[in-house]
Amino acid sequence: MSSRVIRSHGGSRILIDCLSSLLALEALSPSEEIYIISPWISNSPIIDNRYNAFVDVFPFIESKIVYLADILKTFLWRGSKVRLICNPGHKQTKEFLDMLGSGAQYRNLADNHEKGMITDNFYLHGSMNFTYSGININGECIRVTTKRADISSAVISARSRWEESQT
Repeated sequence: MSSRVIRSHGGSRILIDCLSSLLALEALSPSEEIYIISPWISNSPIIDNRYNAFVDVFPFIESKIVYLADILKTFLWRGSKVRLICNPGHKQTKEFLDMLGSGAQYRNLADNHEKGMITDNFYLHGSMNFTYSGININGECIRVTTKRADISSAVISARSRWEESQT
């Protein structure tokens, strides 16, 4: 896959499967820097682990579901800089940041409406917030690319957004 567009209407197994695959592969060899840009973020369930297929990939699993916080804690544990550009004043986002503890870095970018995730391996962007509703309920359109030029451009932009945002 070099580029793919996913449209979910009322939640989509395709979107969840895509996120599950991307994040599980990233967890095996996490990027040095990982950016999540989403005004609202919550601890959404991402991977069904009822058969324990992911216990070696995500060592912080506390249930039969792998949640976004479990995934980001794994990235942090493996040495990634996890940087969130979000609205830390939003109740759900604040609760999520508290779950992550002091390892993840976050900043607020005023009037931000951009959403995406950038790693060394992929760039995901579109209309989806990283919340339960964004992933499982709302009609969303996202694009995922593994094209080096797209990823490099997104990293440069994310670093710039990071620098202009407030702590």
